[in-house]
Amino acid sequence: MVPALVADVPASPGVYELGTLVRTVVFIGSAQESLSDALTQHLNAPATLHPHFGRLYFRTAALEDPQHGQSALLDAYRATHAGSLPAAQTSAPPPPAPRRHLKAV
Repeated sequence: MVPALVADVPASPGVYELGTLVRTVVFIGSAQESLSDALTQHLNAPATLHPHFGRLYFRTAALEDPQHGQSALLDAYRATHAGSLPAAQTSAPPPPAPRRHLKAV
């Protein structure tokens, strides 16, 4: 998932899947307004996903009703994974490390 690929995503409503490079889906999301904005948020804030996922790929589908599309994708995922959700949707990401600020003397 790199900025150049995210820039090519349409700015329309739809659904998206984020997965690892071995094609394990870790998150299924919907964008009510813009797929590119939703993916850019994940790109700019990688702490929204667990850091051990490593590099990610994404798939998108522009839809008029993204909520319904997301529900259908989640239902299909649950049907093939014994009722469980993708890893990033079942647990909260770890808290970010505290930042230290140095003061000038």
